[in-house]
Amino acid sequence: MTDQPESTLEDRVESLETGQSKILARLDELLTGAHRRAEQHEAEHLDRPTTVQEQVRMELERKEQEARAKADREAEASQRETLAQRLARLEETPPVQPQPRRQRVMWGKR
Repeated sequence: MTDQPESTLEDRVESLETGQSKILARLDELLTGAHRRAEQHEAEHLDRPTTVQEQVRMELERKEQEARAKADREAEASQRETLAQRLARLEETPPVQPQPRRQRVMWGKR
């Protein structure tokens, strides 16, 4: 009768150890994955490049965007100026007084 409880006890202990190792392995996986996700989230959130090459690339892109924005503003300003000049030429001029007949006969058409 003493053999039966011991083997059952050993089986139970072994079963508990197996379960514990499974739980610890799964917990380690979860923590590693959570840590990886947290690092990724932090990097995206802070939008910080991780290498010098990425930093240089981002700075060059920022400069290009600024240059494009400046060129767009200048183009828009020149377009407005051109439109203002065209509008000034298209403004209605007052009608010219008709030339009196006597002047036309004496001096010809204007």
